[in-house]
Amino acid sequence: MADNERIRQHFQRSISSFDLIYSERKGRFKRFVDNHFRQDIYERYELTLQECKDIGDKRILDVGCGSGRYSIGLAQYNPAQIVGIDFSKNAIELANKFAQDNGISNLCSFINGDFTKYQFDTKFHTTLAIGLFDYIADPVSVISKMRNITLEKIIMSFPSKSTYRMAIRKMRYRLMNCPLFMYDKEKLQTILAESDIQNYTIRKLYGTDNSGDFFVVAKL
Repeated sequence: MADNERIRQHFQRSISSFDLIYSERKGRFKRFVDNHFRQDIYERYELTLQECKDIGDKRILDVGCGSGRYSIGLAQYNPAQIVGIDFSKNAIELANKFAQDNGISNLCSFINGDFTKYQFDTKFHTTLAIGLFDYIADPVSVISKMRNITLEKIIMSFPSKSTYRMAIRKMRYRLMNCPLFMYDKEKLQTILAESDIQNYTIRKLYGTDNSGDFFVVAKL
């Protein structure tokens, strides 16, 4: 089975459970785990919103949008359009539901498709790729496509491979038959150079035991 299909099947099964990270409607144990071991997920969410405060009347693309939680947060800044794309049908169904529940369906559109193959008919001012490169075997081709369809800024996260918690995560994903890719700063800098990204910042999120993601902002 190809990696993309294994990843798609993983998120078909797990998107509702993963989305609970952003919800208050979860049990005490789940709340404890998220608060103590997933702080970098909340940190990258807040940093992304801070980076997007200037998106009024602009077009935003969220690659690997999942359940659309970032779209809900970004809607407060009055963008012209938010487009999310994800190859999990269940994720897109959840994103459409949340957009409707939050009264932003007129602002958001969600595509069930493969970003690497999808042909967009417009360019976007800002492109997000948060939590995407955990599952991408060839990040250079994906970043290069993002660069070609983005006018101003690309915001990305990359998981760190430097701590024991990430080793445990990789073992857990192997048991779930889902590929997982991790990065160190040197490898990340090489990837950005090969993607023709020159003006960027890399911030290491702390997370738990310094296991947080690398948070990258590229200005075009």
